[in-house]
Amino acid sequence: MTTTDVRGFHDTIELVSNTGIQKAQQRIDHMIVKSFLAGVLLSFGGLFLLTVGAGSTPLRQNLGPSIHKMIQAAVFPIGLVLVVMTGADLFTGNTMILIVSTLHRKTTWLNLIVSWTVSFFGNLAGCLFFQCILVYYAGLLSNDPYRSFSVQLAEVKGNIEWHQLFLRGIGGNWLVCLALWLATSARELHSKIIGIFLPIWLFVAVGYEHSIANMFTVQMGMMLGADLSITKYILHILIPVTLGNIIGGGFFVGFTYWYLYLAKTSNTSTKTTVRFSTKDGYQVAKQHDNLDLSHQP
Repeated sequence: MTTTDVRGFHDTIELVSNTGIQKAQQRIDHMIVKSFLAGVLLSFGGLFLLTVGAGSTPLRQNLGPSIHKMIQAAVFPIGLVLVVMTGADLFTGNTMILIVSTLHRKTTWLNLIVSWTVSFFGNLAGCLFFQCILVYYAGLLSNDPYRSFSVQLAEVKGNIEWHQLFLRGIGGNWLVCLALWLATSARELHSKIIGIFLPIWLFVAVGYEHSIANMFTVQMGMMLGADLSITKYILHILIPVTLGNIIGGGFFVGFTYWYLYLAKTSNTSTKTTVRFSTKDGYQVAKQHDNLDLSHQP
């Protein structure tokens, strides 16, 4: 039997739903640690973006702002690659995954709330740890052009209108969750990486917003002296982008593909069997023998 490098739509959405079961049923301490790690790993990509963006500013004058933004965007996806390939819990990915599994009636709305809450604040803790200990005190961005570039990025976002950030948040997580969809659909490592890279490159280059990425880049600029208060950051950046991310990932990807490929089977019995492991507390759901549950976001 010939095995293609890509799964079909139905197998992919079923695997996303099964991943939601795994995430909902894992031990709470594992959930916390994985969420913390996701914040750290995504921050590696954010640090790469700030470093390359600051160091390549002459390209803005010589080749135009679009080339400069494309170069910055091209290095950021490494953060999401690390998150997906290590099984860390990223809040923005969970907005899609838990919506699918909950609408599929494999997890509950309480599972969804717990997963979203723990992953959001765990991601925040990971970003704070990384930017304070491994960047600020390590002095990686303390000197120009890195300091001024980081400060300017935070101040520019602080002056964007609330509704604009909200709408950019929708577009941002729509593309992030499509990247996770492509990574789930792909079977080979190189295909997963390419599937993640292209949508993330697009979302960063065009200026869409991602709440967890901002937890590093914007907060880093604030630590380095940006004229942006914590209150303004929370009310005018973090909240609108987070709400937009929930709609972009939860509705435009999670709900939409559940409706297209799983809604007709949600009320009927399925072949899904569930077994528990007393060793690690995970619940593993198996739909087909050829579905690979490894490397899920």
